[in-house]
Parts: sequence; structure tokens; C-alpha cells
Amino acid sequence: MVEKEKNGEYGAVLIVEAVFVFPIMFIIVFVMLMAGSAFFQHARVERLVVEAALDGASRCENPMLEKVSSTGSVPKEITADTKVMPYRYLLTQNAKKIGAEIGGELEQKVRGLQSVGFSGLEPKNVSVRATPHMFILVSSFQVECEFDIELPIRMLFAKENFRFHYAVSMTEPIGDPAEFVRNVSLVQDLLERNETVMEIAGKFQKAMQKLAKYLN
Repeated sequence: MVEKEKNGEYGAVLIVEAVFVFPIMFIIVFVMLMAGSAFFQHARVERLVVEAALDGASRCENPMLEKVSSTGSVPKEITADTKVMPYRYLLTQNAKKIGAEIGGELEQKVRGLQSVGFSGLEPKNVSVRATPHMFILVSSFQVECEFDIELPIRMLFAKENFRFHYAVSMTEPIGDPAEFVRNVSLVQDLLERNETVMEIAGKFQKAMQKLAKYLN
């Protein structure tokens, strides 16, 4: 060992090891930091998607919420912009409009996200879908967002930079017992006004009574 140190062989080995090891370690650490920044962008987009789903579900459940949020108080008079929207689970035009507004706002926010730590890691190829599923029994508001994060790294013999493709989805249930009762009452009123339906319902009720007597 002493002879190797005197001849400089031991130091040469360290230099050779450093030449191969240090660049590899530097590249690994650099890629890990960039991947961490990309996953951080994914977390930011996921938070925006969750907020959009909650906002959309709340506005579909209570269309007056937009008016209350902008003014800070419950309106004392019902006007055109109050948006009471009765029977909104049957007449779904307002829900579709809310979905379009939520989707546009979310896409604008996602495209406006700035990269953190490294430049060029902004979300690209952003695609947003906000879909309200309005039914009498079960309703929900679904928000989907797909985007790419492109890293300034290109694999050997590759024509394009390495990129991550993310797909984030969030579904928030919509629950409004009062509106559900109102919708059921509306359907019941419409059926009671139809003589043919009521005649069929009466025959069905008599048949069920006879069946119950026979079974008992």
C-alpha cells in the first residue's frame, strides 16, 4: 500500500472512480429532483380538480350558491340571476351550463400553473371534462383532467423528450333531499293527471290485493 501511494497508483484509482461515479450520481440526483417537481405539479392539479368537483356539486345542489358567494348574503328578492331552478334534477340544462363553466375555469387554472424548481415543467396538452350526472335518485358531479409534464431529458436515440402523462379524476355526490321530494311529487302529479296511467295503476293495485289474499 505504501509503495502504491508513493508511485501514485492509489490516487490514480480514486480519480478513475470519481470520473465514472460522480457523473452518474449527479445524473441520478438531477433526474430524481426533476421527477419530484413533476409529481408536485401533479399534486397541484389534483387539488384543483378536487376543488372544482366540490364547487360544481355544490352549485348543482344549490344554484343560488353562486349568487350568495358573490354578494355575501342571501337575496331578499327572487330575481332572474338568483337561479332558484326548481326541478333541476329533471331539467338539467342549468347543470350542463355549470359543468361547462367549471371545466373552463379549471382548464384555465391548470394551464396557468408555473413550474417550481425547474423551468419548462408546466402542464401541457391539458384536457378537462366536467360532467354533471343528474338523476332523481342518485346524482354526482365528475371532473376529469389529463395533462403531460415534459422533462428536458431525451433518451438515447429518442426523437422527443421524456414526459409523464397524468390523468386525475374526482367524483363528488350531489344530495338534496328537499329537491328529491319535490321531483317525486312532480312525477306523481303528472301520473295522477293521466287517466290511462291511473287506470293501469288501479288494475295493478287490485291484482296485488287479490294476490295477497290468495297467499294469505
